[in-house]
Amino acid sequence: MPAPPPPAAADNTSTAENGTAGQGRVGRDDGHRYVLHLPVTVTTEDQALRFAYTLARSLALVPGVEVAGATVSAEDAQHVRRWVFCDRIMPDRRRCRARADHDGPCDPDR
Repeated sequence: MPAPPPPAAADNTSTAENGTAGQGRVGRDDGHRYVLHLPVTVTTEDQALRFAYTLARSLALVPGVEVAGATVSAEDAQHVRRWVFCDRIMPDRRRCRARADHDGPCDPDR
């Protein structure tokens, strides 16, 4: 007897036939959003900040990635987060993309 198909919950496809067209697409503004959590463990806060900065900047062109919202935390205090980028909101509602605690004026295009 052939093996049963994988459970429907494991199917993350989006088709018009199954009535889920468009679900899960990045950028869709239907009120449903999901946040990706990707744990990465390093030994110092400086390493965490540098890695998060590099990773966030490398994903800057991906729709739906809020680069300026990147934070890091200690493994045993994940509720206490430190901003990777400056958290100031600019007049055009974008965040400053300079590193946190930067010198000089804020700039959303840095």
